[in-house]
Amino acid sequence: MSSPALPGQDVPAAGAGVAPPAAPRYSGGAIALHWLHALLVLALIGIGLAMGEMPKGAERSAAIALHKSLGLLALALLVLRLGWRLRHRPPADVRLGTLERKLASLGHRALYLLLLLTPLAGYLSSSFTPYPMRFFGIVIPKAGWPDEGWNALFNALHTGCAWTLIGLIALHLGAVVLHALSGRSVLGRMLPGRGGR
Repeated sequence: MSSPALPGQDVPAAGAGVAPPAAPRYSGGAIALHWLHALLVLALIGIGLAMGEMPKGAERSAAIALHKSLGLLALALLVLRLGWRLRHRPPADVRLGTLERKLASLGHRALYLLLLLTPLAGYLSSSFTPYPMRFFGIVIPKAGWPDEGWNALFNALHTGCAWTLIGLIALHLGAVVLHALSGRSVLGRMLPGRGGR
């Protein structure tokens, strides 16, 4: 039995010395798909921004072809991620409050929506051109026919979604930094081979 505290002696606060609960981690498959998709999206953003500075020619045509192929790959990877997410529900982070969890869920849903709409709009924009649709050199079916109006519409939608996605990614990264500064890092939940607190 511990001795009673003497007058003037500090009394430990309740729960002192107890480690905070460990943050539940995502599954290995979810982690692998997340980082693969993230690298793919960053490559698409980089190529997309670079294309705007390129003069017309073989180099720009090659960049556009690569951008389209990677965009279709990103769309397929998103479908795979969503299928994995349905079968392996992400664990809730008990360290976060109700409002924080709701905001995180809303942010993730918005990201998934834009990760779907951006490449889909790009595919539809390309579908309404007279050029064949190629996936790494392989001709694949198009969803439209040569039409400048529809092409312009879906191209504008693709551009708008892409910039909105960039903004959401910036907010996503900002939230990760804020959680780390508050001592509740969420990055460890999505890092391979590491735990998060």
